[in-house]
Amino acid sequence: MIKAIIIDDERKSVFTLNSFLQEHCTEVGVAGTANSAKTGRELIDAVKPQLVFLDIEMPLGSGFDLLQSLPVIDFEIIFITAYNQYAINAFRFSAIDYLLKPLRISQLMEAVDKASKRINEKIKFRNYELLLLNMQEQRPGSQKLSFTDRGQQFLVSLEDIMYIIADGNYCHIHTAGKVFLSTKNLKEFDELLPDDLFCRIHHGHLVNMRFIAKTQKGRGGSVTMKNGTTLEVAVRRKEEFLKKLSSG
Repeated sequence: MIKAIIIDDERKSVFTLNSFLQEHCTEVGVAGTANSAKTGRELIDAVKPQLVFLDIEMPLGSGFDLLQSLPVIDFEIIFITAYNQYAINAFRFSAIDYLLKPLRISQLMEAVDKASKRINEKIKFRNYELLLLNMQEQRPGSQKLSFTDRGQQFLVSLEDIMYIIADGNYCHIHTAGKVFLSTKNLKEFDELLPDDLFCRIHHGHLVNMRFIAKTQKGRGGSVTMKNGTTLEVAVRRKEEFLKKLSSG
C-alpha cells in the first residue's frame, strides 16, 4: 500500500480525489489531508508520505512555496493544477506528473501508475528543482527536458536537441555532443516540443529547424543537418515543413 496525503484547499477537489482513489487506485491509502502550505508541511513531517497530491494555488502560500521550505523531497508528487498550457509544458519537460482540474479518472490512474513504479524502483530525481527552473524561464527553447537513458537521468536544453529519430517504441535524441536513448516514443516528443522550434518531417524524424543546414528538392525532398546527417522529408509532411521553413 502506498501511503499518500492530499494538500488542497478546495473541499470538493479533496472529496473527489479521495473518492476516485478509493474506487480506482486501491493501491493508494490516504493517510491525511491538509488545506494550506503550512498545514501541509506539518502533515508531511508527521506522516512521512510516499506520495503527495499537491495543489498549486492555495491561500497563504503555494505548493511551490511548500516544496521550497522542505530540506529534502523524499516522496513522489502529483501536482493538482489549473495552470495554462505554457506552464503545463514546464511540468511535462520536467517529467513531473500533474492532474488538471476538473479531475479525470484516466489521468489519475496514469499518474498514480507512474508514481507507483518510481516508488517501487526507488528512483529519486532532481525533477522538482528542474520544474521550478522551467517555470521561471520565459525564453522559448531554453527550458530543459528531463528523461532517462539506461537508468540514468539527463537534462538537455530544448535548443540543444538537433533531431530525434524513432526506433520502435524508443527514440534516439541527437545533440551536438551526444546521442541519448529515450523510452518516450516520437509521438510524445512531437506533442511535447514547441512547434516554433521543432517540425515532424517524417513519421520517424523530428528536427530542430535551427539545425537545418540545407534542403534538397525531390518528391518529398530531404534536409541536411548541420552535423552532415541527411534526413528524408515525407511527401505528406512536405507542405507543412516548407511553410514553417519559410516563416522561420
